[in-house]
Amino acid sequence: MSFLPTEDSDIVRWLRAEREARGLARIELSASLKHQGELLDDTLLFTAPDGALTFGSLTEAPRAQVQGLMRRHHASAPGLGDLALSIVCDAHAAPRIQMTNAATREHDAKEQARAEAHFDSRRYGRALAQRVAELLDAGADLSITVDPREGVSRALWRSGDGTYAQGLRYIQGDSQPKRTFTSREELSRWLAEQSDESLAKEDFPDDPRMWGVATFNREFFARKTGRRS
Repeated sequence: MSFLPTEDSDIVRWLRAEREARGLARIELSASLKHQGELLDDTLLFTAPDGALTFGSLTEAPRAQVQGLMRRHHASAPGLGDLALSIVCDAHAAPRIQMTNAATREHDAKEQARAEAHFDSRRYGRALAQRVAELLDAGADLSITVDPREGVSRALWRSGDGTYAQGLRYIQGDSQPKRTFTSREELSRWLAEQSDESLAKEDFPDDPRMWGVATFNREFFARKTGRRS
């Protein structure tokens, strides 16, 4: 059963009547219900014909209707997390009504991020990989800050025993290798097969929102080596 309001629902009729009585160009209701059953907001956004904005709250009867509506919706699908309701009534358009939950919002955010993601899929190639290995042999710091508050960086480094590693390094001096390479040749072979796309997606393959966040790319390597490839 759907609890989504329609144009004939009491709350929508009340909003339209308020808009007309106030001579507004637009009125919008925004409400959210935490999964614990707490209604966090029942704000009304008033938009006057001149574009001026003011805010107000629902009166007792409409507020009770919104609370009941959202709690019934939540009870019908308890595993979907926090709810959010938006009803927009313009002067010359049908009401726009949207009820979302945490699961739907997360899915939509992932799909939008997936649609907007564009990464170079060309492999870096042997020449660039070897130049990066040369930098590591020379003691270069190849790192990108992931979280400045925690002092975490994504890094490529050469260890004291002559091996190479890719992973996380911490400002305290600790490291967390994701991959280790026993030789420069092994590192070069691996890096030559990588691309901006493969490195952007490897840590969070199922979450497009995290693709490319503080990851190595061709531009970074080109800037460090001083050459394009």
